[in-house]
Amino acid sequence: MKEEKILFKELVIGSKNPAKVERFQKLLKFIAEKIYGLSNLNISTKPEEIGNTAEENAEIKARYYSKLTNLPVFAEDESLFVNFLPQNRQPGVNVRRIDGKEEATDEELLVYWENILKDIPREKRKGHWHISYCLGMPDGKVFTISKDYPLLFFYPSSKIKIPGWPMSSLEGPENFKKPHSELTEEEVDIHRIETDNEILSFFEKAFKV
Repeated sequence: MKEEKILFKELVIGSKNPAKVERFQKLLKFIAEKIYGLSNLNISTKPEEIGNTAEENAEIKARYYSKLTNLPVFAEDESLFVNFLPQNRQPGVNVRRIDGKEEATDEELLVYWENILKDIPREKRKGHWHISYCLGMPDGKVFTISKDYPLLFFYPSSKIKIPGWPMSSLEGPENFKKPHSELTEEEVDIHRIETDNEILSFFEKAFKV
């Protein structure tokens, strides 16, 4: 991506998560002159994420916030799949839905997964995040890409906890062989490089830059 090529005057990141907004503001700073998070625009409403896949939910969010703001919106959504559970027990897009509860707390999620992982042999504690990125336009068009991230799972969970992201104490990138919460800043940067390049390439292809 050429630094001087600005695609948008304004771009919205379809998230209220400060860490996500900051990350994409840095990554996409040559894509748009101004980049906002939902909180910057005082947006408190959210769409009903009724999709069965990460792609569907990312597109639901991108379309919803683009219609609401009349601006292009970049949104993401994820689904989790593990090798050690049958198909009917895969978390998929419902990572926080456990034991019939729609929105489990961080602590409830940790306890739930630790109870599962303690009985799984170390060599079988594998899976992947399936993450979808979507750009929604005010005219209703959407552009979507997805990527799988191989994971290892760990028991017991790491003592390092990240508020709002409990799974980071239980899983981490396959190539680093430790939980996400224990990655150094350098390792996080290395882990993101490939993804960041794909996201930038996605904008290039979508708009033939």
